[in-house]
Amino acid sequence: KAVTVGGVDATSDNVSNGTYTLARPFNIVTNGEPTDAVAVDFIGYCMSPDGQALATEEGYIGGEGTEFTSTQPSGNITVGGSSSVTPLMEKLIEAYQAVNPNATIELLTTDSTTGVTGALDGTYTIGMASRELKDEETSQGAQATVLAMDGIAVVVNPANPTADLSVDQIKSIYTGETTVWADVQ
Repeated sequence: KAVTVGGVDATSDNVSNGTYTLARPFNIVTNGEPTDAVAVDFIGYCMSPDGQALATEEGYIGGEGTEFTSTQPSGNITVGGSSSVTPLMEKLIEAYQAVNPNATIELLTTDSTTGVTGALDGTYTIGMASRELKDEETSQGAQATVLAMDGIAVVVNPANPTADLSVDQIKSIYTGETTVWADVQ
């Protein structure tokens, strides 16, 4: 069963309005402002109403989006990084390539840190990170665009009487400080 966090249910509305705080961004990461025509066009699609609706359809919290018309650039780009972002990115790439068949996008699944470093060193045209960027990453030129938000529900065994946890209690459980449910209540 899902428990509330700080008395707040893990709903899309609560993640969107910020009252449910256990959420993380799905970021598109570039090294500064992207200059590759396919990358610019693809990011435009991702942030469009269609791209954001796709994020919502896939169970994430997308935004309203900004209007987009493809310029139909041709070329190849590589997108790589977070395995958490990959399922959404697969859907976005498929939908974008229907809009712009001139583009080829290779998708590589690794992790968030590799997604950011890959964007910075040119291994990836676009990186994917399922976390906020670190100060040292932004100081090196990494630029994040929030593609969608991912609310993280906390689930316990249905027989567990716990109905609500604080963020501090969750942290204590996941760091191993608290190992017995009786200590939580």
